[in-house]
Amino acid sequence: MDEEATKVYRREVSNVWSWRGFSIPHVAFALHRVTGWLLLAWVGYHLIIPALSGAPTGVQLPGGKVFTVAIVTTLLFHGINGIRLLVAESSSWGLNYVEPLFKGTVIMTGLTAIVSWVVV
Repeated sequence: MDEEATKVYRREVSNVWSWRGFSIPHVAFALHRVTGWLLLAWVGYHLIIPALSGAPTGVQLPGGKVFTVAIVTTLLFHGINGIRLLVAESSSWGLNYVEPLFKGTVIMTGLTAIVSWVVV
């Protein structure tokens, strides 16, 4: 490949404007992947490690309300976005509405984050 063709795929992390070329499905995929890894790390740290070490079952969450709302929001986004992915990939209807479905996912996640902040 020539220099010009490979330049399209290079992104500078420090240059925020170089990331503008990503489409909504790319952003949705990246966020789904990141939230999945965060939830896996949380489950491992707060459920599996205490169970293997014989720690008490009630594990206190550090950070209190902020951390609890962050975990709930991450869990809800990952779940709602997973349902959106199932709809988009299993039907031709979903492929036509990728952007509105993702915007709806973000709005629903934001609303549930606000509600969980008030409730917790």
